[in-house]
Amino acid sequence: MIKVLLVEKQRLFRRGIEALISAEQDMKVVGMAEDGNSALEQVATLNPDVVLIDIHMPNLSGIHTAARIKQQFSGVRVVFLTSEVEKELIIRAITIGDGFLLKDLYPDNLYQAIRDAYRGQVVLSGDVATILVNTIRELTMDSKNVLSIRLQNRGIHLTPRELDIAILLIEGKTNKQIAHTFHLSGGTVKNYISDLYMKLDIRNRNEVIKYLTGLIDGGVPR
Repeated sequence: MIKVLLVEKQRLFRRGIEALISAEQDMKVVGMAEDGNSALEQVATLNPDVVLIDIHMPNLSGIHTAARIKQQFSGVRVVFLTSEVEKELIIRAITIGDGFLLKDLYPDNLYQAIRDAYRGQVVLSGDVATILVNTIRELTMDSKNVLSIRLQNRGIHLTPRELDIAILLIEGKTNKQIAHTFHLSGGTVKNYISDLYMKLDIRNRNEVIKYLTGLIDGGVPR
């Protein structure tokens, strides 16, 4: 039997999760807490296997509570819950806990996440996994590489020089500055930019910059 401690400030949500988990034969909620301090006390007395904790908690934050749980009870698995995808919090939390779930996940996914966490696996909701993958890509590739790959995924192939110019456009450089950087004539730069517009099927400079920036930041669809 997997023993679950639910740490959540909203009473109605706590009761709802408790009811869902109680319907499963291999897990049960052994305790519920509405703040971090109470959670620490209950971990010590109830010895749960998995702690589901809202990352936004009053008094002692979810991240600080999780850090103290892991420090004092290293065998307890801690999975964060949140209603919003916040990149900074996700990156901070994932270095401490054992998973990160969005509150709108389906019951079956919640059950599986609890079982996986109990077995020692890291559990992530889809959107959270996407953020972490994109962050890793950003750390291992520069903007030019990211842009090239995401354009190719859309069937758009730029030459190395066009990619260079695209990056400078994103940085807000003028045609004159671009020409100076690559020792090109103004007319040659205009031709490159014209070819870039044609390949992207966008005719407005601001829209081109917006589109390219969106690709680097998160691969926005078009």
